[in-house]
Amino acid sequence: MLVGLVANPTSSKDIRRLTTLARVIDVEEKANLVARLLVGLASERGIEVMALDDPAGLVRRAVGMAGHSAPSVTFLPVEAKGNEDDTRQAARQLSDLEARAIVTVGGDGTVRAAVEGWREARLIPLAAGTNNAFALTEEPSVVGMATAHALASGTDAFRPTTAIEVDTTMGRALAVIDAVLVRSHWVGAGAIRDPADLVEGVVTSSRRTAVGIASVSAAFGPLPPGHARHLRFGGKRLVRAVFGPGLVLDVPVDDHEDLPLGSELSLVGSGGMVALDGERRLPSRGGIVRVVDGPRVLDLEAAFRDHRPYSVVSEDV
Repeated sequence: MLVGLVANPTSSKDIRRLTTLARVIDVEEKANLVARLLVGLASERGIEVMALDDPAGLVRRAVGMAGHSAPSVTFLPVEAKGNEDDTRQAARQLSDLEARAIVTVGGDGTVRAAVEGWREARLIPLAAGTNNAFALTEEPSVVGMATAHALASGTDAFRPTTAIEVDTTMGRALAVIDAVLVRSHWVGAGAIRDPADLVEGVVTSSRRTAVGIASVSAAFGPLPPGHARHLRFGGKRLVRAVFGPGLVLDVPVDDHEDLPLGSELSLVGSGGMVALDGERRLPSRGGIVRVVDGPRVLDLEAAFRDHRPYSVVSEDV
C-alpha cells in the first residue's frame, strides 16, 4: 500500500508571521511532526511511503527520529528546488505510480500545489502552515493511524470536496479554500491584511472554527454539499471574523449566493489581483471562476469507525 508524502519546509514562514501572531514552525519541529505521522502510518502492516526529498531534509530527519517505528520510506526522483513546483511534480509522479493516497505536511498553499499536480488524489492534508483553513489540525500520530486504517480496511473514508478553478489572461490556477478579487495591483508579500481591499470572492468552506474568508462565510450559514459561496464585499453589514492568526476584524459583506458544482462567473472589473487561498497570485484581467470537484479528503472519524481497536489474543492461564 503505497502512500505519498510531501513535506514543505517553508510553510508557516510567510509575511503573516510578521503582520499577525501567526506561529513559525522550525525545521526540527516539522521533522518531529513528520516522525509522529510515520509512527502512525506504521500501525498497519504493508504501508510503504514514497516521499519528496525536500531541501531541508525534513523527511530524512523524521525517519531517523522514528527509527524502527517508521514504515519503509523511499524517495521520489524529483530534484527539489524549494518552491511550489516541487510539490506539483511529486504529486504527478505519485499519480503515475498509482499511490493509494498522498499526505501533505504544510499549509493551504502546499495543499493547493499538490491538488494542481493530482486533482483526483485521495488526500491527507496535515497542518503545518499559517492559516490551515483546509488542513487537518489533529495530532500527527492520529492522522497517520487513521490513514493506515482507511487504506488497510478498504472502506471509503475519503470525502469529496469542492475546489475553485480560476482562469485569467495570465493562465489557469486552482484554489482549495477561496479565490478572492482584491483591489491591489501587485503581488507584494502575497497575504491579504485589509478587508477594505476585498471586492468579491468564492469560498468552498463555511466554518466559524476556520481562519480567513471561510470564517466570514460562516456568518451566512452552512454550505450545502457540493457548493461554493460567492461573497460580494463592501456595504454597511459587518461580519466579525478571525481574518488571520491573532487578527479579529470586521469584514464588510454586501451580499452572498451559493453556487453548485459547474457554476461559472466572471470577476467584476479588470483591475486588481486574484488571491488564491489567502495569497495574491494573479492579475485579475479576464478572470473567470468555476466551481469544480476537489480532492477526496480523509475523514478521520470514518477511518476509525469500522476498525477493530484490539485483537483477540489467546493466553494460557
